[in-house]
Amino acid sequence: MYRVLCDGLPIYDLRDENLVLIDPKLDLEVNKAGSFSFKMPPQHPQYELPQKMLSCIQVFQDDEEVFNGRITECKIDFYNRKHFTCEGQLAYLNDSIQRPAEYHDMTVRGYLESLIASHNKQVKKDRQFKVGIVTVTDNNDSLYRYTNYNSTMKEIKEDLVDDLGGYLRVRNVNGTAYLDYISDYDNVSTQSIEFGENLLDFSRNTDVSDIATVFIPLGAKLEESPIAALEQRLTIESVNNGSDSLVNLDAVKKFGYITKTITWDEVTTPKMLLYKANKYIADYQWDSMTLEVSAVDMHWTDADVEQFKLGDKIKAHSSLHGLDRYFPLSKMSIQLNNLSSSKFTLGTVVNARLTSRSHTISNTASKAVDTIPVPSAIVKQAVDQATALITAATHGHVVTTANEQLIMDTNDVNTARKVWRWNLNGLGYSSTGYNGTYKTAITMDGQIVGERLVGGSVSAEKLDITYRNQVIKEIADAEESARSDAEDYTDGQLKSYYTKSEVETSIKNTKNSILLSAKETAEQYVDGKLKNYSTSAQIKVKTDSIESEVKKKLNSSELSTKIQQNSYAVKIAWNSISKYIQFEYGEMRIYESTTQNSNTLLMSMTSTGAWYYYKGATIGKIGTNGWSGDSTFRGLMFDLQNGADYMGWGYQDSPGSNYYVKLIYYANNRKEKQGLHVGANTYVWGYLRFNESAGFYNYSDKSIKLWSDKDVSIGSSSSTCCTFTGTSFQIYNNRSIDFYSPLNLHGWGYTNNSDVRLKTNIKDTAIRGLEVVNAIDLKEFDWIQSGEHQAIGIIAQQIQSFAPELISEDASDGHLKLNTDKLVYYCIKAIQELCEKEGMRYSKPIYKDPYTYLEKKTFIAKMPSQKYLESEPYEREPIILPKRRE
Repeated sequence: MYRVLCDGLPIYDLRDENLVLIDPKLDLEVNKAGSFSFKMPPQHPQYELPQKMLSCIQVFQDDEEVFNGRITECKIDFYNRKHFTCEGQLAYLNDSIQRPAEYHDMTVRGYLESLIASHNKQVKKDRQFKVGIVTVTDNNDSLYRYTNYNSTMKEIKEDLVDDLGGYLRVRNVNGTAYLDYISDYDNVSTQSIEFGENLLDFSRNTDVSDIATVFIPLGAKLEESPIAALEQRLTIESVNNGSDSLVNLDAVKKFGYITKTITWDEVTTPKMLLYKANKYIADYQWDSMTLEVSAVDMHWTDADVEQFKLGDKIKAHSSLHGLDRYFPLSKMSIQLNNLSSSKFTLGTVVNARLTSRSHTISNTASKAVDTIPVPSAIVKQAVDQATALITAATHGHVVTTANEQLIMDTNDVNTARKVWRWNLNGLGYSSTGYNGTYKTAITMDGQIVGERLVGGSVSAEKLDITYRNQVIKEIADAEESARSDAEDYTDGQLKSYYTKSEVETSIKNTKNSILLSAKETAEQYVDGKLKNYSTSAQIKVKTDSIESEVKKKLNSSELSTKIQQNSYAVKIAWNSISKYIQFEYGEMRIYESTTQNSNTLLMSMTSTGAWYYYKGATIGKIGTNGWSGDSTFRGLMFDLQNGADYMGWGYQDSPGSNYYVKLIYYANNRKEKQGLHVGANTYVWGYLRFNESAGFYNYSDKSIKLWSDKDVSIGSSSSTCCTFTGTSFQIYNNRSIDFYSPLNLHGWGYTNNSDVRLKTNIKDTAIRGLEVVNAIDLKEFDWIQSGEHQAIGIIAQQIQSFAPELISEDASDGHLKLNTDKLVYYCIKAIQELCEKEGMRYSKPIYKDPYTYLEKKTFIAKMPSQKYLESEPYEREPIILPKRRE
């Protein structure tokens, strides 16, 4: 008998002729909110009671609530009848959103509780839930999920149901709405659907295009094919007794031989291809069968018969149709006024068909788990889960035999799947029937068997716990870790691969130590280079030390890290870097290997700084220091130890290229001259000083000034050619000056020494000046270098032929030059000769040299030397810093 309440008041009850609804229809489906629709005539006593989105509608079958929800739509027709559509409580989860958040290291129950807690903060109390029974688990029991403004319902469906499977169920107990997330419904109905009794009609939706009785599994494309024009794929022939196909004999009896192929492009080993094909046949092919039946729920006519409930496993039997198996009740459509028209859907619809599966075989990714939830959260969640499971048990069959006590989901040991069995040897639970396997048990030999042991504490004289889990997992290129491994070890050729892996974790205690370890080994990688893999970690606690180690091996590559700790030292080791670090005697030391001696020591950190070593030699130190006699004068020092050869600074011009030395100090002359060598452009923003009396000035207009309080000398490494002082500029050592531009003296002139005290052997010249001047052949010409035209000038080689003393040769390149100052004297002599020839009278004062040769030598000795005398090099007293190494 069905009843309907609105806000706690009855609106439908066939025992009251006034409480009648038109076409009341209840639709329920697993993992759906469900719906209830009805029409209310205007003469109904509660015509004004139902309110859209506010009223609570409940449907009861006898005293059991089968629907609870709210009105989402209300329409009024021509006859003033109200048409109501209601949605179930599960739809309330669409009223809230999950803001951006990151969840990790959480159990399935913990993550669901977090989502529901967020939902409850956003809705009224009558739209809130409490997490009830959660039996769905994650393989690692440590979820990693994100939320980002989706509805709570969408997050639960995508992050949990779509990924992990299972069913959502709402239970209302004492005014509290419990949201269960169960891996399977736990009830096997005692009522069955039988032809000739309560089965009125049924249709089976199996499509012949989905049926195959002979499978030919195909893997990845092979590089070579026996038929040149065709591609060849991997088959199972080599691991299937010479046959490339699998035959389902039971299906052949029903449908005959129907052969199809199914392809996995990513599978490259025959053994893995055979495994996947068998798994497909067992898990997928027949899952797509569903039955839609018209049947009578015998509970409607006999209250003692168990009623059909959503999720129940119901046996459907019809020998006429060859039907005899259990199906889950996945959908119900109940016509409350015409129960015989009700429809029941048995089985679970699987949308993917064989024809589409052969083209779209999905890749899944294995996810690394670095941490686990905190112990307090694990215990609390386990207690909540146990409480929800036990208190929510509403049915089951207790069977007592002479030897044992049984609690089962049916009253027949031959049909029961979920069985608690208690006898003299122990207590155990099986989800696969009376004969086991019993994965949860307490046995008489003192062992507790289970996938997980949860408690606040465990006390024992000896503890030895080992957990193994063998799985087939696929690692795809969607995961960054798998992708990096593929690139590192298979030259980027590996896109996805399968492997058979075994995980083992253990806790062992001995007389003086406790060992915690975890290990994973894998084999059967599809890439020819990738055959074996293992990783392990362990922590060993002894009475006087703690040791931890992590190892990873992939083919011939092996990586590991290790930490050892005792009362006086801590040692850290890893390969591919410095391999070994040790903390002892107030220092941190880095060694090349586990062998500890001066030849393997690379670096040490002390209170004085960082010391560096190479092949047994101390190279130097980087550290802080004070100043001799003044400890407040502080700084950072790079110290090169005696015996070391150089200190340098290098730079890599481009990725992968060599490092080039840009600045280096040589401590000796073994390779280069001792000193500081610069191999790059050097820039100075301030004043560059050589000492307190000399240096360079850097001006704002980017000009510079070289200055010295004494003088500035320029020359070669062996001699000086010129000097600058505050008042003069001297050129020494017979050096010449060349000008390639006009020389503008700005009204000033140039002079030449002519003092009589600088001369000896003075007498009248024999030069015939007029003859020389008249011999000069004046020309006009163009300069080749500048292109400039000169209207008058001389040719040096022409003058050299008759007056060589007027021409000199440049020492650098041999070009000829005119000694212009001497030519002046020739011109004066020529003018005098011309005057005499023309009879022009002139007179020359007679000058008599009054100085003796000794007087002249004395005068010359007081003059600057024509050769520059080098000064002594300036050497500053070296700066000595206090020693800081103890």
